[in-house]
Amino acid sequence: MAHRLLLEKEVLAFAALTTVEVSSFRPVFVPLTLIALEWKECVSSSVPRLWSQLAQAYPNTLEMQMQMPPSLNLVPFKGPTLDEEMKVTIGDADYILIPHDTVVLSVTSEDGPGHTISGADLRKFRETTLNKDDVFRPEFFRHVVFYGIAADSVIFESGAEAELDSWGTKSMTFLAGDPSAKAAPGPYAGTNGRVIVPSRCYFKPSKSRPLDGVRITVKDNIDVAGHKTTLCNRAWQDLYPAKTKHAACVQVLVNAGAIIVGKAKLMAMIMREEPLECVEFTAPFNPRGDGYQISSGSSHGSAAGVASYDWLDFSIGSDTNGSGRKPAHYNGCFSIRPSAGVMNTQGVIGQFPQFDMPVFFSRDISRFSDFISAWYGDSPMLRAPSDLPVKILYPKDYLPTVNEAQTRLIDKFVNGLESALQTGRTRISLAEMWEKDCPDGRENADIAKYLEKTGSYPYYYDAYHTLQPFTQEYTKKFGKAPFIHRAMKWQWSVAKTITREERDFYWRRSEIYRRWLLEKVFEEDAEDKMTIMVLPILDGKPTYRDAELPYAFHSHLPTCTYLSWPYYILSGYSSLNMSPMMRAPEVTAIVGEIPYDSIVAERTEPMPIAVSVIGAPGMDLCLVDLVERGLKAAGIPRQVQTGRSVYGVESEIA
Repeated sequence: MAHRLLLEKEVLAFAALTTVEVSSFRPVFVPLTLIALEWKECVSSSVPRLWSQLAQAYPNTLEMQMQMPPSLNLVPFKGPTLDEEMKVTIGDADYILIPHDTVVLSVTSEDGPGHTISGADLRKFRETTLNKDDVFRPEFFRHVVFYGIAADSVIFESGAEAELDSWGTKSMTFLAGDPSAKAAPGPYAGTNGRVIVPSRCYFKPSKSRPLDGVRITVKDNIDVAGHKTTLCNRAWQDLYPAKTKHAACVQVLVNAGAIIVGKAKLMAMIMREEPLECVEFTAPFNPRGDGYQISSGSSHGSAAGVASYDWLDFSIGSDTNGSGRKPAHYNGCFSIRPSAGVMNTQGVIGQFPQFDMPVFFSRDISRFSDFISAWYGDSPMLRAPSDLPVKILYPKDYLPTVNEAQTRLIDKFVNGLESALQTGRTRISLAEMWEKDCPDGRENADIAKYLEKTGSYPYYYDAYHTLQPFTQEYTKKFGKAPFIHRAMKWQWSVAKTITREERDFYWRRSEIYRRWLLEKVFEEDAEDKMTIMVLPILDGKPTYRDAELPYAFHSHLPTCTYLSWPYYILSGYSSLNMSPMMRAPEVTAIVGEIPYDSIVAERTEPMPIAVSVIGAPGMDLCLVDLVERGLKAAGIPRQVQTGRSVYGVESEIA
């Protein structure tokens, strides 16, 4: 028989949720799971006694408010104001309790043999509960209720009572009842400036709900039912109402059991907005190093959240031409940009559907395969990992980088790949291969010149025309133009000079480049092997959130064309544009840290370094498997920690 341990004898029981200060999230109402004893059993006695017992059980309670179900006729009393919630503080955590008129339970131990309870059972239960849950606290064991067992039918083995004494347990109660009762989902609740997360004790992944209890945040260009999608632009927020349904990709996660605990900030309008340019919503803080490096990329809030908070499991973002991969690099976490077409993007606001893709971030790449399987579903596009030989491409166009320490870490990972796959790297030059093949004629043999505007002009043109209804509707409703940050204004100024014919001209070039990459470089039709390419993510150097603009990425490569200070057009030749143009998956993994002398902290700080691996469309799961194997063989951790260092301690200098 299962033994359910509750928290109070004739007192409201709880172990439900905790609130945490955040910087990269906006408050959001979320479904919560709460616990309480049967109301009629719990409060049939006087409310003052209930209040007194709770206050005595938790002496450091700061404030408490309770509301009884309206069906109960209670004698009025002089005491605390009745309200719909009760807030208590235990240790350094705040807890919010919301009453139920049903039996709602806390955590369950199913290890006890029948009605016999041993010290080992209790010890295992306590250790398991505290290890898996960051909401449940040791103080909750002061009062224990064994639910589903009558007092006269339970047998305490030697050591059980001693174990309870070691917990500091002050009382035990035995309540007969159905031990299979499940915790009911609670109402919606929220607090100003804080994020509420449910206890992990209530959830158990299953085949139908593989993500049960997994906590996620959602980038604020992706619809969440009941909430506005703001794009971190106040004009957009004022114009459009709250959404009535989740984005399709979010609904899949919710159906699988994931719990949305917040919406993450993004760069305004899904467009470059560096910290000094953030005039409406403050840019999130990157927790790595000195805490004053940029978070980078429009999904910066999603990545910063995963890098900052242990209580957050995954964060959903999006990627157009680097807005998911750059944040993973700067914030020191793992990410994957999926194959185009592998999931439904309805409800994801973007600017260029051909490149826009939902992505996710996590600190643990070993959890990627399960998350991908739940999120992507049974897509016929996906290839299962196999034992086919793997060709590792090492492009001289992007490697080595100008930072020798960064290159050493990347090479350490590549060495691990070579060891795990029993093969060597193949050094190639895309520029030389292109010049040899001349896919679009001898006059276009220079790949850098050919792709100079290819990666941006179609994107700028489509984005500008996609967003024009917004400006028109806002002006009509409010009688004035909406605020648009200056990077977006610059992009629009470029877009206005692009004709439809020019847009199509450069899109044709993009398609030629895509087909050439897939056929000649990645050999996607080969049945006897798989081909992957290793790429750096930017140059490994510090970039401070108060840095003067501009700061050039890949400054040693002809991949950026400056048109108007401080902005530039990102060439199609940039490594950041390769997977979007190929519509291919790209896994970004942390391979180590390098030191830098912080001008803020005035000491040496660690800076995360990432590597990306690209494969042909459909190779999402294959890439995750290969990257995991490469990391393991190289002795590089497959899990990172939150905070200053990705490894929790000062790592070895590269």
